[in-house]
Amino acid sequence: MKSKTKFLLMIMVFILILTLSGCKYSNVQANDERVNSNSKENSIRGKEGDNKNSDIMKDFRNMVENNNEPVDLINYIDENIEKVLPEERVEMIEKLELIQEKYIEKYASELFADDYQAELLSLSEIPQLRSQSKEDIKEYLFFNEANVEKITNDNLKELISKIIQGKYRLINLEGAFYPIIDYEALKVYDKYISDELKDYIDIKAMDSNEPTIIDGSLMISFDELAERLMAVENYIKKHSEGIRCEELLRLYGTYLIFYLEGADNTPIYDEETYKIKDEVLSSYKKTMKSKDTVLSYIIGKYMNIIEENQFIIDEDIISQITVLHNEAIAKLEECK
Repeated sequence: MKSKTKFLLMIMVFILILTLSGCKYSNVQANDERVNSNSKENSIRGKEGDNKNSDIMKDFRNMVENNNEPVDLINYIDENIEKVLPEERVEMIEKLELIQEKYIEKYASELFADDYQAELLSLSEIPQLRSQSKEDIKEYLFFNEANVEKITNDNLKELISKIIQGKYRLINLEGAFYPIIDYEALKVYDKYISDELKDYIDIKAMDSNEPTIIDGSLMISFDELAERLMAVENYIKKHSEGIRCEELLRLYGTYLIFYLEGADNTPIYDEETYKIKDEVLSSYKKTMKSKDTVLSYIIGKYMNIIEENQFIIDEDIISQITVLHNEAIAKLEECK
């Protein structure tokens, strides 16, 4: 059994990358032009339809207010999402995510009851990921849903089924499984929601499918990290008035630090020569070719500094990262 303090620390560190939740939706914003609709949907606007629609949303909001579990909300959404207005469909998915976030700690605590973790690990083939290669970690990082039927403890089987049906994944962090929101699974609602929400889910799905960092090591290449940075930058520019901009701006800042500096176990330089790695240098050169982006501008400045230092990454180079990070964030905020 892990202590609550260690659990909270681990969840906070991982969620910094995977499920940043700094932007809580105090109100729902949606533009009908951003939502796919057809004549059948528009017919809901009749008086009888309005009354029925009002009852559906009233019941849904009551479920949210009463903190019904994600699986209950999903069942209700699946049954009713085609019966409500486009903006209300967006509201449903936004509030579902809020409830999913609220239940992460509760489900994680329940997963440490009895010998639950031992049984989950026994079904996952690799009991301790830290000693494995990066390829093995990627392959065995998530609990295989096909193994649910192999769980012998009925209470655990019920819990895992409920978590998965609530559109979570179980990820192995330091030899224990924790729930994270499965944003890839939320894409089933793409045809019902706004472009802004779809783009947001696409970005979040990158990390729920393949985490950026685990145990101080980058799990993706620097080229892939650059792609994630560009996706977030494009989102901020495209949806400058969106209610998720602040959240994704923080995510961009986190990605950028990793791109400029690397991680504890994945620095951008060779640890013997302190020379910048070829992989990183190649990625920076590719990024610089992207026209009219904040990222290419910042990397261009960074490359000039690195070249002047004979491609050696020392304290003088590292000291420039905060300045470059702050400049990038300021430039992106100008887009809002």
